[in-house]
Amino acid sequence: MSSSQGVGGGSMETPHKTFLEIKGANVQDKAEYFCNQAAIVFVKKDNCMYQACPSADCNKKVIQESGSEYRCEKCDKIYPNFKYRLMLTVKLSDFTGNEWVTCFQETAEKLLGVTADELGQQKDTNESEFDKTMNRVNFNSYNFKIRARLETYMDESRLKCTALSVDPVDCISYSKKLIEEIKLLEG
Repeated sequence: MSSSQGVGGGSMETPHKTFLEIKGANVQDKAEYFCNQAAIVFVKKDNCMYQACPSADCNKKVIQESGSEYRCEKCDKIYPNFKYRLMLTVKLSDFTGNEWVTCFQETAEKLLGVTADELGQQKDTNESEFDKTMNRVNFNSYNFKIRARLETYMDESRLKCTALSVDPVDCISYSKKLIEEIKLLEG
């Protein structure tokens, strides 16, 4: 079973794999790239965004110095404002199991249908609208392109998954793909 989506827009095919297949693939030092059609079953709202340096080439978290001053330690500058950055963690589930997956800025914005700044404004001014935006994606299926790699922390290894892209499920092409796979099984 293989998807025609390429890694990072390249021509190389990214294989379709289930979470069970990835967990059993013995991922080591080299990252494993795969596609998966999965449903979002939970969105972590806590720590889903942070106030970042407004500089174009810096995404480091800023420290609020006063009511309207924010300091970036990396740039070693004080700014009058900040930009919101998304770091959304979602629990994805396919028919074999589930996995926590991190969606960064562009992927999270596409998934939620709002920009990081819009979501930040919702969180600051209208908590119920923020909750609606975050809950809107629950129990919906999407096509994800995911990078999985093994990370070790305090002598404990675990699988770390990051969504590289997300797209809505194209039911017509997915149905055609399933029909082709059934035909292959029939021989």
